[in-house]
Amino acid sequence: MYHLVVYLHILGAILSIGPFFVLFPLLKRMANEKNIHTLKGYVDSFHLAIQVVKHAGHFLIVFGLLAMWFGHYPWHTPWIACTFILLISSVVYLANAFKPTMRTFNTPQFNQQTFVKKLRRAVYIYVILLLIMLWLMVAKPMFW
Repeated sequence: MYHLVVYLHILGAILSIGPFFVLFPLLKRMANEKNIHTLKGYVDSFHLAIQVVKHAGHFLIVFGLLAMWFGHYPWHTPWIACTFILLISSVVYLANAFKPTMRTFNTPQFNQQTFVKKLRRAVYIYVILLLIMLWLMVAKPMFW
């Protein structure tokens, strides 16, 4: 059962980070798009990718907790504790980095270049957070 849970946890990790790599070319198109209707389609696609990541994160957390339980890992294991700190940080970051920027689309405050720049920066930071968590899960470093 443990191996199935770990496999599903890995699947959740793929689903929670994979969509972000699709966003890089989409952001490039968003920066250069002149047609507002096409840009809206890109923004909707970006929003959908964020939703997929959010729900995949729920899946990832559930199966991560199950893997801890089946694997008899204590909460205070260094790589698990660090992952949870980063996990909480990334959840807060995901909520605060994208939503306020996305809300500015099609409002008087909307500036296309600023909009894309903020989204690109947010994607890079979030991917870095996810890659650090991925490294913690794979390398399992013992910091203390």
